[in-house]
Amino acid sequence: MRCERVTGHGTPPGTVRAGRTYARHGNTMYIVLVWDISRTAGTGLRLNWEEDTGWSYALLGVGPSIATPTQPLSALHRVFAAPDDVAAVAEHFVRNGRMPCGEFGAEWEQAAAVRATIDRFRVVVSEPGGLWTGPE
Repeated sequence: MRCERVTGHGTPPGTVRAGRTYARHGNTMYIVLVWDISRTAGTGLRLNWEEDTGWSYALLGVGPSIATPTQPLSALHRVFAAPDDVAAVAEHFVRNGRMPCGEFGAEWEQAAAVRATIDRFRVVVSEPGGLWTGPE
């Protein structure tokens, strides 16, 4: 997901981190989007995406280490939710201090390509000396 999808909606920019767990945790891909308390209406927000579980969230206090337990982000029903839906949910929370009531159930049209790239990544990094140089 491109950051412009979120900031293009007028949502204040936050922090974005993408990475993977290592082999002992299955080389699982993840994304973390964070808005601290100064950028939101009342409380900070951390959105987490993991390729096997989808989107979840935690509310943040004055410091990023002060957070509520992570909960599933029920408004986004797909592991690979459409970026515009993710942006809409984030924008609503950042501006209103709560999750939206609606449902955002569309799967991202590029989900199959992303899944294939993740699978290829796992094959490459699992090989002895495997070095990922990007999708072919």
